[in-house]
Parts: sequence; C-alpha cells; structure tokens
Amino acid sequence: MRKGGYVALEAVGLVITALAAQTAIRGLLDRDSEVLWSILDWVPGGLTGRLILLGCIALVGMVAGGWAHTRQRPNTGRAGDSAGSRDQGTT
Repeated sequence: MRKGGYVALEAVGLVITALAAQTAIRGLLDRDSEVLWSILDWVPGGLTGRLILLGCIALVGMVAGGWAHTRQRPNTGRAGDSAGSRDQGTT
C-alpha cells in the first residue's frame, strides 16, 4: 500500500472512532434518544447491545487508524525499539 493509502486508512479510522465513541457516549447519557436513528435496532440486547457494538466499532476504527499510522514511515524508530542501539558497546 502506498503512503496515500495509509493516510486515508488512518483518517477513516479516526472518523469512525470519533463518530462511534460520540454516539456511544450520547446513548449512555440520554437513554431516551435513538442510537443512530434506529439503524442498530437489529442488534440483540437492547441499548446495552447497541452500546457494546458501538464500542467494538470504535475499537476497530482505533486499531485500523493506529496500524496505518505506524506503517506510514516504517524506517523510523519507534518508542522502545532498540534497532538503533544494536551492536553498540561491543568491542
């Protein structure tokens, strides 16, 4: 995948995370509101089932966005990566 594809996947992941998390929080605070205009009425478990599904969708969006973010520049060092310090100090 090219860099533009990773950027697009990261953006989509962030948008999905933001929308799903906002909807889940709104569903928790205002129990009388319809979650996503009743699109999720097919989910078993009532409001609890819908909120669990929204949480899972937010988690998937977060993981996809994070994965795409780490793949944009594979040659840069990451936190905790000891690739730059290998073979140092040996004589």
